[in-house]
Amino acid sequence: MLIIQLILLAGLLAALALTWRRARQDALTRRAALLWSLLWIGGAVVVLRPETANLFANLVGVGRGTDAVLYVAVIVLFYLLFRIFLRLDKLDRDLTKLVRRVALDEHENRK
Repeated sequence: MLIIQLILLAGLLAALALTWRRARQDALTRRAALLWSLLWIGGAVVVLRPETANLFANLVGVGRGTDAVLYVAVIVLFYLLFRIFLRLDKLDRDLTKLVRRVALDEHENRK
């Protein structure tokens, strides 16, 4: 086993452990924890058996396994970034509504 495989595997196992610790603390739903766990386990499979990335690449019509993994990673990262943007936008709108309500309440109480 190569040193990079050991480093990546340790990182993936740490991410898996952190995922379930956060799920037990109710900071992460079970569904989200399962999805993240599948991602970490899938990464571990690719690290331990790099040829699985080539099988996936051939299945989807990409030349190399590394390219397929990179394409999937970019798509997943853009999706997660979009979700974060939507959540941040909703928080911004909710905060604006709350500040307006508090300001109006304070104005009414001063009269």
